[in-house]
Parts: sequence; structure tokens; C-alpha cells
Amino acid sequence: MSTYAYIQQRSESNRKARAFLQDLLTEGPQTYQAVRQRAREAGVPLSYLLAAKRSLHVESRKSDGYAVWNLPAAA
Repeated sequence: MSTYAYIQQRSESNRKARAFLQDLLTEGPQTYQAVRQRAREAGVPLSYLLAAKRSLHVESRKSDGYAVWNLPAAA
């Protein structure tokens, strides 16, 4: 695979992971376990999921002992 093809493939994978996480969290806050399970089912690798989390500035907080992810509040 050429370097260009590799970069294109990574870019597309990152875009899909961001879209997946955006769509999922638009439904409301989700526990990390639920996000991870849905990502596995959708074929989104953990590294891309975590990169999407950073890119979208997803907030993570503890609630009843669970990490809960949610989209940042609109300013």
C-alpha cells in the first residue's frame, strides 16, 4: 500500500469513527461500556474511537461508578 493510500484510508477511518461517536452521543450521554460495545459492533477500533473522542471534545465524567461520555454543551 502506498503512503498516500494509507493516509487516505486512515483519514476515512477517522471520519467514520467521528461520525459514529457523534451520532451515538447525539442520543444522549452513554456509559463508556455501552460506547465501547456499540463501537465493537460497528467495527470501530478502540484507537479510532479514542481519537474521535479527543477530536469531538467529548466529556467524560463518573456517575454511579461508571465513566459516562457526552458531547460538550453548545456554547
